[in-house]
Amino acid sequence: MTHPSILTIIEDTVEQDRLLTALKKIGYTRITTADSANNGWTMLKTSDVGCVIAAYDMNEMSGLALLKILRKEERLGDLPFFLTDRAFTKIKVIKAGQAGVSGLFVIPYDPKAMKMRLATALGKLKDPVIHQVELSVKKGLELIEKKEYKKALELFQTLVNQKETPEYYYNIGYIKTAQNQHPEAIEAFSKATRLDRLFVKAYKALAMVYRAMGAIEKAEEHTQIAAEIYMDTDKLGKAEDLLNELLASGTKSLNVFNTLGVLYRKKGDVTEALKQYKKALKIHPDEPYIYYNIGRLYLDAKNSTKAKAYFQAALDKDHGFDEAKQVIKAIDLGMI
Repeated sequence: MTHPSILTIIEDTVEQDRLLTALKKIGYTRITTADSANNGWTMLKTSDVGCVIAAYDMNEMSGLALLKILRKEERLGDLPFFLTDRAFTKIKVIKAGQAGVSGLFVIPYDPKAMKMRLATALGKLKDPVIHQVELSVKKGLELIEKKEYKKALELFQTLVNQKETPEYYYNIGYIKTAQNQHPEAIEAFSKATRLDRLFVKAYKALAMVYRAMGAIEKAEEHTQIAAEIYMDTDKLGKAEDLLNELLASGTKSLNVFNTLGVLYRKKGDVTEALKQYKKALKIHPDEPYIYYNIGRLYLDAKNSTKAKAYFQAALDKDHGFDEAKQVIKAIDLGMI
C-alpha cells in the first residue's frame, strides 16, 4: 500500500531526524521536510501533501499558528495535521483541540500509537455527502460571481438548514451586503463569528457593514478583533495594516494604541512600542495594564530599574494587580 506524502515541519534538525526515523520504522517513506512554518506553508500551497506533522513551538511561527491558518483554507482545511511536543500542558492540549488538530505526538515517539493515529487520519475516504456539499458550495460561489444573488442565497440557505457552518453564513452575509440589506448582513456575519471565533473575514466584513451604516464605534470594535486574531496567528503585517487603518480614520481608542504597542513589542521594535503605549497613557492615564505593558517592555530591554517603576505604577493604580506584584518581587529577588 502506498501512503500519502507527509510534510514534517520541525526547526530542530535533531528532532527532525528523530521524527523521520520514527516514521520510516512504521512504513512511511514519502516524506518532505521543512525547517520553519513559513517554508512549510509555501510547500503546502505548491505541493501535493497528504498530512502535516509540525512542532507545537517554533520561533518565527508556531505549529499551532500554522494549523489555525490552514484550517481557514478551502483547499487545505480538512488536511490531517498533527502537533509534536515534549510535554503537552493542559492549556496546549485545549488550544490545539480548539484549532482543529488531528492528533498529538509526544516526544519521544510511541511507534504503535503513531501508526494507529496516522492510519486513522489518512484512511478516511471522503464521504459522498460531503463531496456533494462541496459541489453545492462551489456552485453557490459561482452564482455570487455572476451576481445571481437570489439563487445563491437559496442554495446557501439550503446548506445552512442541512448543517450550519461559518462559511455558509459568511456567504449569505456577502450577498445581503451586495443587496444593501445591512441588518440581515450583520445577522449572518455574526452567526459566522459565533460558530468560529477566529473567522477573521467575518469580523472584517462586520466592520465594513457597520461603517456603511455610520456605526463607527462598532466598526472599530470589529476591526480591532480582526487585528487581534491576525496577531494571535502570527500575521503581524496584516494586523499592523488594520490598526493603522483605524488610526488613519481618526480613532482615539485606547485599545488600538495598546494593541499596536503589543504588536511592535512582538516585532522587537522597542522605540515604536513605547511610543504607542505612551499615546495610550495620554488617553487613559489611570489604566494599570498600560503601565504594566511598558514595564514588560523595559524588562525586555534589561532595564530592571525602569521596569520596576512602571510595574509599581500599575500596582498603585490597581492594588490587586497580582501579576505586577509577582514581577516586582522577582526583580527584588534578582530572579529577572
